[in-house]
Amino acid sequence: MTNWRARARLLAYACVAGLVLTGCGDDGSGGQNDGGNGGTSGQSGDGEELSPLEQYLGEDSGLGSGGGMTVAFSMADLGEDERQQLRQVEELVASCMQEAGFEYIPVDPGGGEGGDDPFAEAYSLPPDEFAREYGYGMTTLMDPGKDTETEDTDPNAAIRDGLSEAALEEYNRALFGDAVEVSGNGGAVSIAPGEDGAPPDLQDQGCHGKASAEVYGDEGLMGGFDMSEFEGLFEDLEALRQRVESDPRMVEATEAWAACMAEAGYSEFDTTGQPEETVMDRMSELYGWEDEAPTDAPDSEDEPSVSVGGDTEADIDEAALAELQEYEIAVATADYDCEQQEYAEVQKDVAWGFEEEFVDQHEAELERYRDAMAEGPAGSAGGVG
Repeated sequence: MTNWRARARLLAYACVAGLVLTGCGDDGSGGQNDGGNGGTSGQSGDGEELSPLEQYLGEDSGLGSGGGMTVAFSMADLGEDERQQLRQVEELVASCMQEAGFEYIPVDPGGGEGGDDPFAEAYSLPPDEFAREYGYGMTTLMDPGKDTETEDTDPNAAIRDGLSEAALEEYNRALFGDAVEVSGNGGAVSIAPGEDGAPPDLQDQGCHGKASAEVYGDEGLMGGFDMSEFEGLFEDLEALRQRVESDPRMVEATEAWAACMAEAGYSEFDTTGQPEETVMDRMSELYGWEDEAPTDAPDSEDEPSVSVGGDTEADIDEAALAELQEYEIAVATADYDCEQQEYAEVQKDVAWGFEEEFVDQHEAELERYRDAMAEGPAGSAGGVG
């Protein structure tokens, strides 16, 4: 079943936090051992039973919950050690920027009451209410045209607003380095690769990079974390996902879901996931993202790029945005209802059966993976995929 809220939270925090992205703590994920079969506590953060794979790979990683290893990125989930490291990075950034002649206010990494999570109220809703209120949480929670709470989370916005265009360029260069381009005032951040296609060294990524190197080492937060040991496991998991999707019971459930969507007025969809992709495509077109560098893997080795955040200066057609938000909520509500009626239980039954067999055959590898993720940098949240 589509994990809308987790995906939306990850995207939303990318927009709000800029380049200050870190792994989450292990609360409720794959690093807690209950002394049983080597898995987690057996329950998700919402009190739901974890699937056989989720016991090892973390919440929302199971093939019955989307299988995409989606991370519910919440500052409130950070452990105190991770918070302290982020605070240290921010203090170092502020000192570095002061030496460069600029003011920078350290950003509190969710250290305030309630975790400073501007999306907490939305994400606390049950899935059905979330769909009816926010759809998939795309255009409804990430609206640069609205004067929302998310726009107030960056204490440095006022500083940037007071700079001339030339001064802002120098500010961004001091903050992120020469290899980084910032779209708009505090908008999308793109890191240009070096000649070898790799991102520049942290020491060349301005005050943020230097501060991160001092706290986490020259290779950064995820430095030195070698996942090559688990390549075989990843390949087997992908084969497992394909087996689940091609199972006759899943094919029948998908057809039933599509028929349900057609009855609701959305006959253009054949498979689950298409409604969400359609909303994202329309959102990208509206915001003018279709011509920008991708946020994941590049299309070619010649022009790789890493992009984070959203352009808060985008000139958005408010009427078109309102229309898209209405469409998102309507199609997401129908999607959720049809999944519950025709798809979710079948997917869970099929996926859990395959997962139990997979765990029996790969238990040792899964235990090593779980332990490696628990011991990796900042808990190494994220997982497979």
